[in-house]
Amino acid sequence: MRRMDVFDLLSDAKAHARVDHHDDDAGIVLMLSAAAADVAAAAEYDLPEDANDLPADLRFAIIDQVALLYDARGGDTDRPVGLSLAASRIVARYRGVRMCPANP
Repeated sequence: MRRMDVFDLLSDAKAHARVDHHDDDAGIVLMLSAAAADVAAAAEYDLPEDANDLPADLRFAIIDQVALLYDARGGDTDRPVGLSLAASRIVARYRGVRMCPANP
């Protein structure tokens, strides 16, 4: 999987997570990278190099996942398990229905 430049998502992610300061920018960038990888894997979607080339709904899924990660920072676990509710619903639209062959 190719690495996407997540810096273009930083201001939107901070606004969605209601972060008004720059103290956590480095941590949010790491969360953006993790969230982009999580969302892309769940959606079975190849990330573009430029975040501006993302579909708007996947862009929002990544940003919402970052808000979940940001809210859970400093908690009892290393990171929340799974995607945010919004991200889960969005990536479900990208996964195709798979037909399993019938058992003989």
